[in-house]
Amino acid sequence: MVWFPLQVDKAAGDSWSFDIVGLLAVVGGSAIEKHAQAITASRFGSFPRLLPAPETMLDTDRPSRLPAVKDVTVVGVHSGNKFTELNYFANVIHDIESLPAFTFKSYRITHRPLGEHEIKKQEAEQEKEWEKAKQKAKKKFLKAAKKAGKTDVENSGLAEMKIPPKPSLKAEIPIKKGCVLNLVTLASILMTAALFIWAGVQHDAVALLGLGTMALSTSMACMSAQWRPQLSVRNATGKVVDGDVMIRTRAGAFISVKCSEEVARELYGGTEKCEYVFNGVYHQILLATSTVLLMAAIIFFSNCGWKIQIAVGLAYIILNMAYWGMALLTETSDVWDMNHRYEVEVQEDKENANFTQVLWDAIRDTGEYKWAKKTGAAPATKNWTEWMKEASANAKNPKWNCEERRNYWMGVKFEKKHDEDDE
Repeated sequence: MVWFPLQVDKAAGDSWSFDIVGLLAVVGGSAIEKHAQAITASRFGSFPRLLPAPETMLDTDRPSRLPAVKDVTVVGVHSGNKFTELNYFANVIHDIESLPAFTFKSYRITHRPLGEHEIKKQEAEQEKEWEKAKQKAKKKFLKAAKKAGKTDVENSGLAEMKIPPKPSLKAEIPIKKGCVLNLVTLASILMTAALFIWAGVQHDAVALLGLGTMALSTSMACMSAQWRPQLSVRNATGKVVDGDVMIRTRAGAFISVKCSEEVARELYGGTEKCEYVFNGVYHQILLATSTVLLMAAIIFFSNCGWKIQIAVGLAYIILNMAYWGMALLTETSDVWDMNHRYEVEVQEDKENANFTQVLWDAIRDTGEYKWAKKTGAAPATKNWTEWMKEASANAKNPKWNCEERRNYWMGVKFEKKHDEDDE
């Protein structure tokens, strides 16, 4: 027995074994999991290719909505609507986890005008979905009429059918075309194609079967979870108050957002949903087929030639490093193209030394103080209420000293009875 194997030929006694390639194919699940939703939302996601840990995509319980940020208070400055979490795409813009304590930021967010091509595309999809909804309603109506014993409903009774409302245009947030994720996906497609060519040159049919089944397994796994975001769109056309919102983090940072009610509904007030392409039996078939192909691919990889095993092993090592690098070095804002739908302008970015200063910045920016009482941003005492009232009245006074006036009001003694306006 030698200290190290000197051969790579399996027929030799002391030789290197590359059967571990099957294990390399399923390593790296944590890095893939971080990018799973972006991978399956990308237009390249369903391309056949090698992907580390494709079993990460084989989830029978798909999330119905995008993950929100907890321990955050979101309140409508004028509407009074209050939420205890921040939606996923709103956090793509603000990245509140990175905000230091007592930071104040002010944004103005508006809708970006859509191009003529984009409008026509959305209108065509809208008409297509409406036709499907009408056909579904027609089948349901005819079935109910037949069950009730009505005859000739097809010709005369359809006027009684309730036509479903026309769906509204959808708010789409696409993946950035030139993001690192798409570049890595494109690299994996090219690597898979190169391995196919190399396996053909080596006349290794088992390797061709292994690469084919693994590439198809990855494709079907991604297709089973393929989705697109569905934001809540305001359909009513009546005039309402501005949708300005204030966000308060647990660490005492404040974010002021000036926007319309339509923008506020999409980003902050509504529920973001995952609209999956394949549902029901189609989803189950894709999952089952992908699982079977994955198991077959691992068997094929363990029995192909050692040269192909080395090449496939190196490919998986490179891809694992690429996805780990993305998980460590990129943010969600580097993946999602928020500028496709929104124009985001940072109007103020300021770090403060204490809570009084940041609360004053928030009241100064909004000109209001009742939202602060509603969210519990300040202690529910008469002293703080009077300080906030004065801060609101001096919102346009740059010389007003927030800390000096805070010290004054904290020293004032009030009776326990509060005014009705302060309750």
